[in-house]
Amino acid sequence: TQLTGAVTAQGIAALVISPVIGPLLDRYGARPVMLAGALTAGVGMLLMMTIQTVWHYWILYAIIGALGMGELGRLSGPIVVAKWFIKLRGRAMALATSGQTLGGVVMAPIIGTLITAVGWRNTWGLMGIAIIVLMVPPVFLLMRRQPEDLGVRPDGDPAIQNRGDQFQNSDPLEVVWTLSQAIRTRSLWVIVISMNLASLSAGALVYHQVPYFTGQGMSLQGATLVFTISMIGGATSRIHWGFLLDRWPVRTCLVTAFAIRTLGPLSLLLVPYPYNVVPFLIFWAFLAGAYGLLQPMAFANYYGRTFMGSIFGTLRPLMSLSQLVGPLFIAVLFDWTGTFDLALGIVSALGFLGAAIALLAQPPVPPAKDKETTQQLGDSKT
Repeated sequence: TQLTGAVTAQGIAALVISPVIGPLLDRYGARPVMLAGALTAGVGMLLMMTIQTVWHYWILYAIIGALGMGELGRLSGPIVVAKWFIKLRGRAMALATSGQTLGGVVMAPIIGTLITAVGWRNTWGLMGIAIIVLMVPPVFLLMRRQPEDLGVRPDGDPAIQNRGDQFQNSDPLEVVWTLSQAIRTRSLWVIVISMNLASLSAGALVYHQVPYFTGQGMSLQGATLVFTISMIGGATSRIHWGFLLDRWPVRTCLVTAFAIRTLGPLSLLLVPYPYNVVPFLIFWAFLAGAYGLLQPMAFANYYGRTFMGSIFGTLRPLMSLSQLVGPLFIAVLFDWTGTFDLALGIVSALGFLGAAIALLAQPPVPPAKDKETTQQLGDSKT
């Protein structure tokens, strides 16, 4: 529970910072936001070398995750992709967000080796230096706010020219939702509720997967291997879901993915160890490990790209409530009962409930282009 407290602290920090970062991405673009994130994450990791108490760890972990990695990629990445792609948004988002899981696959054994060789404090420092050196130059040189800034359209389509040589910032046929318009739609709140419930059966197991398998008698090395395979499955799962999202309605993808992934924790509960390892990996990772893809895609496809940062950033804390309390909830139940069984039963039931609620996420009726939309478009361009 002490260790998982850092995850909760990070979630609390994200509740505060996401509504600030989202509008900044709409107004100023990803380059300054991601540069600030890279520097924050790098310096935060360097400061991790100096911690002396658990609350030092909680605070720095929260800053690194919410202010650093959130600005650098977790929040900024999907918003940038949504602004650059429409027709091919699903597969583009899948490729971009797969880096989150592939990074874990690549770095986990490297970090483990470094901890053994130079200690965990020096490992934090090396990671901080690597973030600054490897991320600041490409972000500064390559990142742009949206394709119109370079005179092109999303998906590489030819630009639509307006009077003179000025390029239009949005296609007249493209739906534009403002934040205040979006929050008045029923579909938005259906998505928020269903994703919170589904996340309890998905995200919480990321933090407790290794303790679960070692508690069943698996060696630490074996449990780490299972975790690594699950990360690979999550990354590859995003690819096929990316193609499906370009062909299927968002609602269909949400319902199907939530139901399939919930079978993962359910298999841990119902299938005896060690036979539950394979179905867990198949359902939880390889078939439906695409929660980080489905979340931004639902908002981008339903509410457009113009104010994607404001909408997704403002609503992301509400969608993260289960990620905030879920890992800690499971940790407390385990410390109380000495087993994960009760927690697995609860999150499985809530996961299927989330899939059922997602059926109600009908595409919202496009808003009229009123004065509010026109004013916010002007503010965004400014």
